[in-house]
Amino acid sequence: MAGTTTFLQSITTQVVVPSDLAWQECLNLIPHDFYHLPGYLGLEADRINGVAEAIIVEDGESVFFLPYIIRNCDPIIGDIRAINDDRIYDIVSPYGYPGMLVNESGQNTQFITTALNTIYENWSQRNICSAFLRLHPLLNSYIDPAISDRYDSVDRHAPSERTNLRGEVVICDLTQTLAEIWSQIRSNHRTKINKLKRTGFTVKMGSIEEYFDVFIDIYTETMHRVNATQTYYFTRDYFDRFIKTLGEGVNICVVETAGTAIAACLVTEFNGIVQYHLGGTRTEFLSQSPTTMMLHYIIEWGQQRHNRYLNLGGGLGSNQDSLYHFKSGFSKESKSFATMEVIVNRHLYDRLISLRAESSGMALPLFEQTSFFPVYRLPLA
Repeated sequence: MAGTTTFLQSITTQVVVPSDLAWQECLNLIPHDFYHLPGYLGLEADRINGVAEAIIVEDGESVFFLPYIIRNCDPIIGDIRAINDDRIYDIVSPYGYPGMLVNESGQNTQFITTALNTIYENWSQRNICSAFLRLHPLLNSYIDPAISDRYDSVDRHAPSERTNLRGEVVICDLTQTLAEIWSQIRSNHRTKINKLKRTGFTVKMGSIEEYFDVFIDIYTETMHRVNATQTYYFTRDYFDRFIKTLGEGVNICVVETAGTAIAACLVTEFNGIVQYHLGGTRTEFLSQSPTTMMLHYIIEWGQQRHNRYLNLGGGLGSNQDSLYHFKSGFSKESKSFATMEVIVNRHLYDRLISLRAESSGMALPLFEQTSFFPVYRLPLA
């Protein structure tokens, strides 16, 4: 599905796969996060049974880069070739906050709008009916939500899109001094950190070799305890490939007591952005809140390595719940997390909704009333 297409005289559009050199060459020119790495897209594509791609739009010195995963709609609906002579596909972002990358020259509404329209035309020609894109709270701060205001367009032949603000993620400014950062940490967090230190708890960045299986065990125990959905479960092979893909850009942070690891998390570090990626705590040590000590350590570690931001993420489902409240105790700064919902081909999109309703035995209005996107992939109990 890769190739190069020219839609306008001055604009070129190149579709690349992870093995193409152009993918990494483009990343070398634009600040990015690990979500944009070809290896990460390939890993995520394998996890959800899709195909990893990225599309590069260039206009003079302006560059727009968007990574994504293409999914076949057949597993949801059935053999769609019976209603359409070819397969129908849709697009989803990989897990996390990937979004798009736009170099400094292209960070203006005119170029971004033109690039998106060019991408939608490319997708439409390839039978891609919709796209769900997760934006990066830091790298996509220049995206104006007004760009995506065509969701209710009267022209049903034109792509429709909207940007939804999902919630806030907690961001710690690592350019501050450690004293300034410490002063912003909630008082009860500071009390817990000091108590953990006094009672012999220690925290460090451990070696991957020593703590890989320990991390997986702690993380899995945590997911079982919180009754996490299947989305948050990852295989050992997945974690192994994840660490190999990120290389020196990933670390394992562990909290120990009496020589035993009781909390652990993956910490990523790319282009000045540190992230608490996935982590957990042994159930028997929850009351001591070792994650409080761990996050404070990650802040100090990231600051001393001259990074700019620590992204702690938000609450479950981007809600301002107890998890968000806990994280916000480490910083007063937050950034908006947004998603883009794009209907590339309204006719195919509506047809898939109708077929899903028919195959599930549910009334069509029940699908049409949901806020889930894309509607035809609505999970059913």
